[in-house]
Amino acid sequence: MRLLLMALCAWWLRPGVQAARPACGRARDCVAGHHLNDEFFFTVHGQNLVINFSEAQYVELECPEGVALGGAGMPSFDGGARVLNVTLRRCSIGADSLADALGALNISVLERLSLKDTPPGSLSALHLRGLEHLLRLDLEGTRGMPLRVEAGALLPLVNLRMLQLNRVQMASLQFPPTLHSLQLWFVGETRLDLSGLDQLRALVVHEKESVTVSALTAGSLESVVLDARRVSFPAASRPRSIRRLVLVNWNETDLSARCDDVELLQLRGWVGEEPAPPRRWLSHCKKLREFRMSFARQKSVTPGLLDGAENLEDLGLTSCQIDTLPVDLFKENRNLRIIDLSHNKLQTLPSGLFSNLRNLKELNLSNNKLQAAAVGTLGSLVSLQDLNLSHNPPLLDLCSGGSDAFIVSGTSPLKALTELEELRLGHTGVSHVCSDWRTSMKQLRLLDLSYTNITSLSYLDFHYEHSGSKELTVNFNGTPVTELTVDAGNYKSVIADLASASVKIILRATLPCDCSDYWTALAFGDLSTQAQDSVELLCREEERGSLADALERESLECAESSLCEDQEGCTCSVRLDLSLGVVATASCEGAGLDEMPSRLKFKEAPVWRLMLAHNHIQTVRLQDLPDTILELDLRNNSLHRLDGPTASKLSTVPLWIANNSLDCTCYGYDLVTKLGPHVRDMEQATCDDGTSLKEAQNGDPSECSSALVVATSLISALALLAVMVAVTAGCVMRPEMRLRIKVLLLRLGWLPRRPEPDDGRRFDAFVSYAHEDEAVVEELVKRLEVGHGYRLCLHYRDWAPGEWIHVQIAASVQASRRTLIVVSRHFLRSKWARQEFRQAHAAALRDIIPRLVLLFLEPPHRLPLDAELRSYIRINTYVLWTDPWFWHKLKLALPPPRLLPTPLEDVSVNKAESSPLHGGQDTKPCSPEAETDT
Repeated sequence: MRLLLMALCAWWLRPGVQAARPACGRARDCVAGHHLNDEFFFTVHGQNLVINFSEAQYVELECPEGVALGGAGMPSFDGGARVLNVTLRRCSIGADSLADALGALNISVLERLSLKDTPPGSLSALHLRGLEHLLRLDLEGTRGMPLRVEAGALLPLVNLRMLQLNRVQMASLQFPPTLHSLQLWFVGETRLDLSGLDQLRALVVHEKESVTVSALTAGSLESVVLDARRVSFPAASRPRSIRRLVLVNWNETDLSARCDDVELLQLRGWVGEEPAPPRRWLSHCKKLREFRMSFARQKSVTPGLLDGAENLEDLGLTSCQIDTLPVDLFKENRNLRIIDLSHNKLQTLPSGLFSNLRNLKELNLSNNKLQAAAVGTLGSLVSLQDLNLSHNPPLLDLCSGGSDAFIVSGTSPLKALTELEELRLGHTGVSHVCSDWRTSMKQLRLLDLSYTNITSLSYLDFHYEHSGSKELTVNFNGTPVTELTVDAGNYKSVIADLASASVKIILRATLPCDCSDYWTALAFGDLSTQAQDSVELLCREEERGSLADALERESLECAESSLCEDQEGCTCSVRLDLSLGVVATASCEGAGLDEMPSRLKFKEAPVWRLMLAHNHIQTVRLQDLPDTILELDLRNNSLHRLDGPTASKLSTVPLWIANNSLDCTCYGYDLVTKLGPHVRDMEQATCDDGTSLKEAQNGDPSECSSALVVATSLISALALLAVMVAVTAGCVMRPEMRLRIKVLLLRLGWLPRRPEPDDGRRFDAFVSYAHEDEAVVEELVKRLEVGHGYRLCLHYRDWAPGEWIHVQIAASVQASRRTLIVVSRHFLRSKWARQEFRQAHAAALRDIIPRLVLLFLEPPHRLPLDAELRSYIRINTYVLWTDPWFWHKLKLALPPPRLLPTPLEDVSVNKAESSPLHGGQDTKPCSPEAETDT
């Protein structure tokens, strides 16, 4: 044995023996090119030639135009190529035999020869000489120019088993008697006699026109496929051996004979005289297992059509325009496993239609017009594994649990079908995922909900109790999903479900990408590669990209107006954060704020971001900030200094303070030393002397700390002296200057406001004005009442009807802590306005409290003031409407606002109507306590 193996190895490795491959050899008009795998490239007579070659398997080549198969210049195989199959394309039939032409190329074909797209010519027995050993022959002519086969040309092929003729004309139909399979494609024969083909088992005929087949003597024939415009295959010409019969446009519809052994019957196109096959039409086909009929154009199915076909397992009635089915259609077909009723016009299904089908595995009802009620008839098919209800547009939501009321978590009529492996509901009106599809159908491999009306998915819609051995695919492709309801309590469950190797979700959704999608973004943010390939969540606004991009940018926000509804000029939003919880953002950019927004509802959100750029804010106090602040933007304001506690709180907060007039001297010690690396625009922040804040922080803080002690003492002494000088000078200076000094001292905290006793006055100020100046009063109401909580007494709103005007004036002055008089040219012409001034002046003198505040719309020297007013402003201060510090001065002139009474208090004597300027609260009119007779 060892010697024999050595001898075999020596023979295999002997020198000079190489694998066969095509080469030009000595051919003058042949140029060899490169080769790639099994492709070899040549140029023959200036034309490209490609030879596909796999050793011992096949040779395929296409003859260049004008070059004969065995002609000069053709490459040949060194050492010869013995292959099973040879395919020749566009090769002309020459004078020599095909075996000689292949011999010139050193090619030997062993089993199959195929001539494809053969140019017009005539094939004779001479051309097939030397090919008697062939087992299969394929002949194909060109379109419109068939190949002619002479009479008896095929008879020498005594070993031929399979013959395929395509676009071939035969002088007379003479086939080798050894044929087992015959395929005829467009050979132009209308009558086909298969006499003498005793070994023929399979016949396929495709013709454009009619064809008549006689095969009674073909006693081995088992499979017949006849396709023509009109097919005739009468029972008298059919052998009993047929097991498989496929007929297209059959005009002989009698199955009463020679159907005993047919196991498969397929009919495409019904050309019988009756509109539909008659009752018990299949009763003679005792062994029939598969029956399919299509394009029969019948609206109904004859009752009893399937009676007698007790062994039927596969039934197809498709594309027949059927709109009704008899209730007893399947009463004798208990062995049915597959039913296909697709592409019809069914709207309903009779109750009990499927009651006898205990073994049914596949049911296809797609492309019909089924209503949701029809699904109820499927509940008895407990053995069903594949159910296709797709493309039934009227099929609406199925999760109502059998009632008319919609129940989100309800079950469908299919809840008993626990063996289902595929449930197809694509292109239907389904709008929800029923709970039984997720929990009861544990063997599912495919749940197709594509192109349905599902707009919202909950976290449960990603959780499937799947126990099958194969992966479950849930397809939401093409659904208009705009909402994924995932929250903090279940997002981890969604992550676990999506990461499961046994369930694959296919989903492409367009979401709002706001705070409601935060937990969804977390759940889908860290998916496996498999899930990332099949799930795509986009934002409604194209510039925001995907949901993952929005989460990374922390831009998942929702408007929340309730947080800043009392703060004019601000808008509020909230976003969620895994570690911080709710983060509120107040956007007050360019709102005209002179101070920090004090009416934001800080207590209703744990963390805040304050965006306050482009305002006039001068001071930030600790009490102006929320307990937890995440970010503060104070760019382009009037900020000068920060006190120590405020600077300490902001030292750990991301802060923007560029374009402020910052005090970087020792007086601004806290701001310079305590604001550290969290100042995000440190490079742009500058001091009021032009130096950068960064340079100021690099200075020596000990110089300021020692200098501050000396400076503080010196400043205190100088300040005391300045106060004494200012007070003394104020006696002789103008009232306007006295007011400026008072404002400055109050702002520095050196002149505390005198406490004012709570004398029960219901209003903070009575506004006296001429009706021509209502626009100014509206602005006062807007800024004082709505913005800061003052309660004003206005005659058009708060005076009780039926009172004398002079009585109303006196009552209004008495019920208000201040009287604010708007002095204008119109006011000076009003006698009632002048009376209001005198009443307020008298009350101020009587109470020894400066209750009178004059608001001049123009500088006094431009107005025609009488002696009484000139005398008053000579010794009393006033405020000027055009003063840039007007609102600061006005607030100093008015008492601090008091809290509004609770809704349970009765603050009205005459039950005045609610005013929209008071935010809808009832106010007590500024009239006497008791009514005065007129």
